[in-house]
Amino acid sequence: MSKATYLRILGYTITIAMHVGNIVYMNVCMKRELADDPELTTFSHLQPRYFTCWTFFLQILYAVVGLTSDFKLLSSTNRDYKPSKYFQGFKNTLFSAILWPSTWVVTIVFWSLFLYDRKLIFPSFADKVVTPISNHIMHTAIIGVVLWEVCFQPRTVPASHKRNLCHLAFHLLLYFSILTYTYVERGIWIYPIFGKLYGTMYFPLLPVIIGVLAVAFYYLQWTLTELIWGRKKKTMKMK
Repeated sequence: MSKATYLRILGYTITIAMHVGNIVYMNVCMKRELADDPELTTFSHLQPRYFTCWTFFLQILYAVVGLTSDFKLLSSTNRDYKPSKYFQGFKNTLFSAILWPSTWVVTIVFWSLFLYDRKLIFPSFADKVVTPISNHIMHTAIIGVVLWEVCFQPRTVPASHKRNLCHLAFHLLLYFSILTYTYVERGIWIYPIFGKLYGTMYFPLLPVIIGVLAVAFYYLQWTLTELIWGRKKKTMKMK
């Protein structure tokens, strides 16, 4: 069995342990602080609507899918074992179309704004429950997760990117819909930069910039894939 298989299993295991451990730790801190801080109460209720949370939950999901795939591979007595077309298609699409570009968007946008003016992206009251280590797990270590996968999961460049780009567009549009719904429902933008720019000519540029970043990093993964695994492309287009 390829050494890469065991390295992938190691990566998936660390990913799950890292994110689940961080979630448990932050929830413990949250429960301790909620009674004394109404801002934290709102933050807690809106956690599922943060793009960062979407992304690390997807990393957990992908790690579970990856572990399932690799354990099936290891336990199979068939030397030519291959997962079902639909299972493999789901796994590939989840990573290529959604997880890889979303992870880079989270890291680039968060740290760019955090270093410029943290109040635009990460209000100071969040420090009560999000320690520097938790912050780096959610916004820095996630890059290591996707890079590990690219390095140790053999892949080929799809002949057509249309389906992946459609999945990516749907994912981003769904998130922006949730973001807008939150504003309509509660009168707040969960990311302060949207509130700062709302009503100005620059506001529509935010989703455009995020979309451009996502597409750019989507294509970057295939450049890395070619460097690591060669230039072989799929002969059949993705349907």
